Amino acid sequence: MPERLPEPEPSPPVRDSRSSDRVVALFVAVTWGAVVFAVDGLLAVVLNRDPIGGSVSPYYGLLATFVSGILLWFVLAGTARSRSPWFGAVGAAAGVYLVLVASALPVGLVLAGQQAGSPFVAAAAVLAGATVFITWVVLGHRRSSTRR
Repeated sequence: MPERLPEPEPSPPVRDSRSSDRVVALFVAVTWGAVVFAVDGLLAVVLNRDPIGGSVSPYYGLLATFVSGILLWFVLAGTARSRSPWFGAVGAAAGVYLVLVASALPVGLVLAGQQAGSPFVAAAAVLAGATVFITWVVLGHRRSSTRR
């Protein structure tokens, strides 16, 4: 009787690292949204001012932040594997700023002008840039530790 060869061990499932980067980017974008609301609340108390001036729906701020979060998610997912975070960080900050200002245009030019000079919009934009940079550093550190 011929000798049987041992059956090969099944290989571990291959994980798509891009999909895990997208999931991480989703959680980071949601966290960014929560931090933006917290920072806007603190700024509103310190500055004794409403984050959004004028008579707009209370859902305006939620919708504008949600759309900015989607933009941030795309930037985070795209920057996760890049060699440098700077283009993504500047792009995220500029994109979030533009989305928050442009979302006020359907309401009126006065509100868009208020949003353009608002410290709340500036804080959201700076936080978006910092979020991209910090996420890139953390994911880059994770990638370098798995290569060893």
